[in-house]
Order: sequence, then structure tokens, then C-alpha cells
Amino acid sequence: MARMTFGNTNMPKFCMQSLVRLVAKSKIVLVELLDYNIVDLISVCLRGDDVELIYWAAGLMHEFVLKDVASNQFRAIKGIHTILAGLLSAEEMYISRVVLRTIKFMAYGDESFRQGMVKTNIVKKIMHCLAINDDDVRYWATLCVHAVASQVESHRDILTAPEFEFLLELALSKKVHAAIFVADILSLICCICKLRV
Repeated sequence: MARMTFGNTNMPKFCMQSLVRLVAKSKIVLVELLDYNIVDLISVCLRGDDVELIYWAAGLMHEFVLKDVASNQFRAIKGIHTILAGLLSAEEMYISRVVLRTIKFMAYGDESFRQGMVKTNIVKKIMHCLAINDDDVRYWATLCVHAVASQVESHRDILTAPEFEFLLELALSKKVHAAIFVADILSLICCICKLRV
């Protein structure tokens, strides 16, 4: 793709968009794309400054991680936590939705990824997403907080975040069905703290 699109700034976006649409229903295509070093290409695109290209690259990574194809390769991208945190800093809600879902699935069952979330302060960025006026973003931010709440080191970032009250409000929300996750987050924090004392 890079060779064929030299100098054309729109072609990489169209290619990424096409790949996202192609792989949305086909795990086989995802596996096949690995032969073309797609993980490296996605990594480069995520570091760019073209918002649309970043969005489609994040969308393609989301498809891989969601379908558990090469998830470990994506977790191993150098600076992945910093890249994801940077994408959450963007005020683009549609990127935040995709990135939060990706983080949730990358964190699932992977202790070292969750530890990296704490070390790189991505938890603070996730907590900030709870204040965004978008139910989908707030729901996935809650699930990400839930995923990292088992890490004792994350508790300070969760409890001291100015957005903590938004997390508590989500427990009462009829629109965002997150009450069970909020309750679990609070019980994890309380139980782990009690065990450490």
C-alpha cells in the first residue's frame, strides 16, 4: 500500500477504510493480512497526524483485537499505551469510541497490559471520557475502568479523578446500563484495599 500510494495522501485513507469494511465480517481476511505486515502499517498510521487515517487505522486494529487475531502483536507495539492515550486526548468522539472498545478487549485477560495502563496514566484519560456527553463513550470508559480496577495501583487514579462522580452517576443511569460494572469497580476497590490492610 505504501509503495503504490507514494505522494497520494488520500489513498492510504481509502485503503484503510476499505480494509475495515472488508474485515468486519471475515476473520479469515484478518489472518491473511498478517502476511503483509499489517500490524506495522497500522502502528505507523496510528502515529500520524491525519485524523481520518488514524480513525481508520484504529478501526482496523479494533477489528483485529475484537476478533482476537494478533492481539498480542498489537499489545506489543512499542508505546501502544501512549498511542492509545493520545488518541483519547483527541476531542473526536468517534475515535474515542473505537479506542475505548479496543482498550477494553486488549486489557481483557492480560495482566501486563493492565499494568501498562496504570504506568502510562491512561487511566486518567479513560476517567476523563466519563465526562463526555456521549452514552457510548461513557459506557466503554466504564468497562475500561472495570478492566483495570483489579490493579491496586489504578485505585488512586480512579478515586481522585474529578470525573469519579460521573462514574457514580452512571450507576443510576437508565440510558447507560453500567450499574453492575460500577458496583463491581467499587467492590474491587474496597475489597482489595481491605485485603492489603
